[in-house]
Amino acid sequence: MGDGAPIGGSGQDLVSTQKSGVAYLGRILNVLQNIFPRITGTFTMTATATHTITDARLNANAVVWLQATNAAAGTLQGSAKSLYVQSVASGSFVVATASAANAVGTETYSYTAFNPI
Repeated sequence: MGDGAPIGGSGQDLVSTQKSGVAYLGRILNVLQNIFPRITGTFTMTATATHTITDARLNANAVVWLQATNAAAGTLQGSAKSLYVQSVASGSFVVATASAANAVGTETYSYTAFNPI
């Protein structure tokens, strides 16, 4: 051990080990993203109490989250009409107003969904 290297290896060994760890974490992340792809989209609510959004990437057991993206949608969300996901089917989901009253028809939303295994 007269070479001056610390016990357990040199600093370069540590750097190589860290690089390998980062590479493996990157591969794990890629696998998870392929297994659980993030599904995103947008829609404008129609002037009705329900609206069907079609997205072929959705499975019947998908979980869908909504996000208001304009003031009209924010107002709808803050009222008794608040929009919610009523049902999900393979390739689509239905949103509805909580009060069953019609929306104005100018509310825009984005959605994020994923298909659990």
